[in-house]
Amino acid sequence: MNKDKLRGNTEDLVNLSFFVQIGKAISQSRSIEDTLNEVMTQIGEIFTPLNWSLLLVNPKTKDLTFTVVIGKNSAALAGKTLPKGEGIAGWIAENGQSVIVEDVSKDDRFSPRVDKYTGFTTQSIIGVPLMAGKTVFGVIELINKINGKAFTSFELKVLTTIADFAAIAIEKAYYYRALKKMAIQDPLTGVNNRGRFERILERELEKCERYGYPLSLLMVDIDDFKTINDTYGHAVGDAVLKCMAGILLRSVRKVDNVCRYGGDEFVIVMPNTPKEKAEEARRRILSNIEYENSLGKEAPFMASIGLHSLDSGERSGLMDLLDTDLYRQKGKKLPLNYESVLENLEDMIQEERRLFHSSATVSTQEQNGDADQEQDPGESETPKGCGE
Repeated sequence: MNKDKLRGNTEDLVNLSFFVQIGKAISQSRSIEDTLNEVMTQIGEIFTPLNWSLLLVNPKTKDLTFTVVIGKNSAALAGKTLPKGEGIAGWIAENGQSVIVEDVSKDDRFSPRVDKYTGFTTQSIIGVPLMAGKTVFGVIELINKINGKAFTSFELKVLTTIADFAAIAIEKAYYYRALKKMAIQDPLTGVNNRGRFERILERELEKCERYGYPLSLLMVDIDDFKTINDTYGHAVGDAVLKCMAGILLRSVRKVDNVCRYGGDEFVIVMPNTPKEKAEEARRRILSNIEYENSLGKEAPFMASIGLHSLDSGERSGLMDLLDTDLYRQKGKKLPLNYESVLENLEDMIQEERRLFHSSATVSTQEQNGDADQEQDPGESETPKGCGE
């Protein structure tokens, strides 16, 4: 084997090892943020550009936004937007092709807009698309090498390889995040799901016992929901559930946890909340439901709201309630004490339903009086329509 061939094989092995290390570093990132940080770090070390950016494509307008910007005068570029198709980056996004421009003054695709933002003169550009399948979702663009030389075709190949690794890693991180979200979120209403509720409640019960914080739980049941489905159809029923979730989110604080318990039932876990504050939240929810109905909804609805409050050392009440439901789901025979807790809960809900119906004729003046009550931070002062 001659020396030239040996040298060529050695360089190929070095390049292969180099790409393997880059791919390994990028693919091990679990979040999109970590992936982008790793990509941009590798780019800075390998290419030593004066400025390098990640631009993301707006799915609707196809405009490009400078999302991550590193290097000289980066603050002047961060958040700036390029209209669809403008500049070298715009061309890359539209065509899905990598580009190397040794002298931008000789390329009609170049837009001087970026130079106006940064105050320096662009001489050489290298850019590659970030693609998911055949769709371009971003562009990596490098401007000017620190040593003043132009970018090379070999560097374009390296950057393209890094971009391919990055696109795969970003897709993986996106789906990982989506799966985590699916594991805790009700897909219809967007609030916490049943499993997430149980974990939240367990955590808050431990705080209640350890620190003596009060804890309240609101159980919300949409009245005659089956009738709504039978009369208007399941699409309208789904809209009612989403509207109910929106009302609950607007009626309580950000620290409170709204969860879909199942079917037409929702639960709100209210940390560090005494009974009187939970009662205010209950009245606020009912008032906001009335407001929604006043907007002329296709399917007006009402709800019954049960309230549980406990102080430290009273964990058993809520735990029994949870255990009761677990036994029902598993089809096991209920112990007597669990059965009585269930009966008490059902009686309480029926009473709340009766009280709510009897208060339907309450005067506008009394409603305004409830609205004037002091609200905790994070609560919605003015209810908005479900379609807003």
